[in-house]
Amino acid sequence: MSSTKERIMIGGLRRLLNGTARMTRRGAGRIGYYLLTTPRRLADDPGADEFIKDATCQVMHLRGTDIQTYHWEGDGPSILLLHGWESSTARWHELFPLLRDNGYNIYAVDAPAHGKSGGKKFTVFEYCQVLHEYFEHRGGAQDIWIGHSGGGMAAIYYSSQPEFHHRPKEMVCMAVPGELENFIDKFCDVIGANDRVKYGIEQRFFSNLKARFADINFKEFVKSVRVPGLIIHDEEDDVAPIDGARKMHSNWVGSKLATTKGCGHSLYGEIVPALVLGYLQRDRSAQVPVVE
Repeated sequence: MSSTKERIMIGGLRRLLNGTARMTRRGAGRIGYYLLTTPRRLADDPGADEFIKDATCQVMHLRGTDIQTYHWEGDGPSILLLHGWESSTARWHELFPLLRDNGYNIYAVDAPAHGKSGGKKFTVFEYCQVLHEYFEHRGGAQDIWIGHSGGGMAAIYYSSQPEFHHRPKEMVCMAVPGELENFIDKFCDVIGANDRVKYGIEQRFFSNLKARFADINFKEFVKSVRVPGLIIHDEEDDVAPIDGARKMHSNWVGSKLATTKGCGHSLYGEIVPALVLGYLQRDRSAQVPVVE
């Protein structure tokens, strides 16, 4: 979409939300909640999904939805790749070659309403429910979970909640916000939605999910995570402020923090795969420096 079309679309949404909020915050909240739980299926960059052609693909019917899963067999530890909001498994095109070349047994899923999976609605809670059924179906969880943004949120939330009993041996969490409200604030800022709209969205959020924004706090959830992990975060992340990552590191026993600069929220760039591999091979013959 061109920048001109984006500006027209955003301007239209701003007028719709703010105008509706003047009459009814509840109505504005319904619209905002719909937008925040209905991801767009964006086209991947040309060539980004080339590596997927070599995968063994399987559609699993989980939580009433067809979920696309992928597997690239390897002799090493098993890895599960979890993408984030408005993304897909193709987002791992930079990391995948390094994992494959080092023999990892790689798995991935397209989240509900993303990629080649079915569904129209998405929340982190639904992501976790789908993952739970996925683990139940395969008889256990992969050794290592690597999640970006919403995928990292799901990995942390799943690992912190007693109702979910599968656990990895370690995790890598990339660009995870300290609080869900970081995403809500970014949405309102981009759209230009006022405080009445945000209040209405929170009302709808509580009505549907029985939780307030403040209840979804990953800085607190990590206190209940009992496996080691690496947090990777860019200092210039404009979606999830770096302070949240630092607090998560402080609260997560056994975690390490690696920061980048200039990789943004997407965390694309050669340094990121190197950081991941360096962490995973820290007790082996590491091909890149160990992250401290």
